[in-house]
Amino acid sequence: MMKSLFTMCSILVLSMLVSSVVFAEPTHPNEVGLYMTPDGYGATGTMETMVPVDVFLVLTKPADAENGFVPFSHVLGFELALHFDPAPYGDLFKLGEVFPPGSINVGDNSDINQGFLDYIVGISTDYPLIVTDESVVLMTIIFFKVTASQTAITLKPIIPASISGEMAFLGEDYEQLRAMHSISGSHDAPVFIFNGEAVAVEKESFGSVKALFR
Repeated sequence: MMKSLFTMCSILVLSMLVSSVVFAEPTHPNEVGLYMTPDGYGATGTMETMVPVDVFLVLTKPADAENGFVPFSHVLGFELALHFDPAPYGDLFKLGEVFPPGSINVGDNSDINQGFLDYIVGISTDYPLIVTDESVVLMTIIFFKVTASQTAITLKPIIPASISGEMAFLGEDYEQLRAMHSISGSHDAPVFIFNGEAVAVEKESFGSVKALFR
């Protein structure tokens, strides 16, 4: 059976034819997180309430992990899920999303109150996401927080995942599906917190970080 992201990208090709905050410090290839700025080094939390807030999903240092970590120049798709703790239930709203031009999402992002948003996004080869300064914005989500209570977001693989137990992205062409890892170091550790701060990235060796995802 074809993997989810490959299946979705095939559909895309056919359609083409007819306050105090913690700043993330991405140090290893293929790390993904949520930030207040599009460069992948911004704040990983916000105290803003009752105003729209742009949060950027950023992949930093995208590289071919199976071939000497050669950097990718562009990205053509990704899949992951945002999980919310607690489930919003009217306290946190998703006002909208900004996807790359020509992209298609076939993940379930219909209702934030279910406690998760799935993204399986294929990006048009006419408008590839170009990696600039070792980072690329995969998408932007506009949130609206109502109260001062905390809501934490973790990044996890979709179910079923194209790469078992991993989030994934496509680099260069539709054949280079590679795992990407949460900037928090774990699928269970928050990457972004409303009315709080995400856990700071620990200074670990690349080998120990990779071991978390085996």
